[in-house]
Amino acid sequence: MKKIVLLMLLYTTAVYPAAIGSITEQTAAPGSIVRNKNTIAGVKGTGIEMQDAVNTAKGKVGITFEDATKVEVNENSKLVIDDFVYDPKKGTGKLAMKFAEGTVRYASGAIASKNPNAVNINTPSATIAVRGTDFTATVDEVGASTIILLPSCPKGWADIERDCKTGIIDVMNNAGTVTLNRPFQGTRVENRNTAPLKPTQLSLNLDTINNLLIVSPPKELTKQQEERSEKNSASMLNENLLDVKDLLKDELKDRNEFGDNPLLEDLLGQNFLANIFDILEQQLKTQRETVLKSALVKDKDSLLPDYDPNTGVKASVGATDVTLCKNDGSNNQCIKTPRGQNSTIIQGQGPVSIQNRVNSGGNTSITVIQK
Repeated sequence: MKKIVLLMLLYTTAVYPAAIGSITEQTAAPGSIVRNKNTIAGVKGTGIEMQDAVNTAKGKVGITFEDATKVEVNENSKLVIDDFVYDPKKGTGKLAMKFAEGTVRYASGAIASKNPNAVNINTPSATIAVRGTDFTATVDEVGASTIILLPSCPKGWADIERDCKTGIIDVMNNAGTVTLNRPFQGTRVENRNTAPLKPTQLSLNLDTINNLLIVSPPKELTKQQEERSEKNSASMLNENLLDVKDLLKDELKDRNEFGDNPLLEDLLGQNFLANIFDILEQQLKTQRETVLKSALVKDKDSLLPDYDPNTGVKASVGATDVTLCKNDGSNNQCIKTPRGQNSTIIQGQGPVSIQNRVNSGGNTSITVIQK
């Protein structure tokens, strides 16, 4: 009997992730890509894969995906690609990414044009639903987002009315949704539990969008945010006072019905309720003044030890952050930094530069120059 021995060769095929796009533009210093805990240079021609985190410092990178979606990652920004699937024959797929910090500009490709619901873009404070258009999103150091709808201009910006089209984006979070449908309309979102500001028409040009949003949101949105904060503060004060008034009324009523408060008439005759309201209001006022005064006192323990209102810089102290604004009559610049952070802020307009420290200054330095 003959024995036949069959030798079977087993081949192991390694599966490598396929590139879903590439870096097609690069200015100044290259960016970096964090991929599987490894860091590679983000230079022109580098492939982009799912789960990549694209970071920039002093330069910009432009990414073009397989469906022709384009994303520009500006200086000091971070973009994370969560998911990308595309069928070029059908023009369908899905795209998900996060704008983690800095300024990122987005231009829709085939996926959004075919099915807007297939595109999922998130910032720390909002989700953006895209219906075939361009927009820019800026995320500041505390996670607040400024989002501006841009016209889509295949032939450039020379004639917006003739060559450009404007789509629609919905900006939403746990507290509400707003829709942007006009070019250069914008909104700002503080966090996931605060509703986006109502859409506001912005007086901006392309240079402002490209260069200044990293420093400060547009003045129209800043003003609307301040008005909302003032309104909320007044509403909270009124609500608290009304709650106290209602509680006291109920308690006095109950005691009167059961006859267990022999001093009731005398207390009401002394305007006891009005006195309580005055005391509460004065306490709230004192607390606000104390916070502001602590920022204006020049000593080593103050929040803003260098601050001088005569320099033209306006300081606004919030519960979690500090904002310094400087207006020279034609330009306005505002810098917001966390209240607990040690920062040195230099604001320059023309030949004048003003320096302020937040707390002790530390190693964090922010310099803004307007000429």
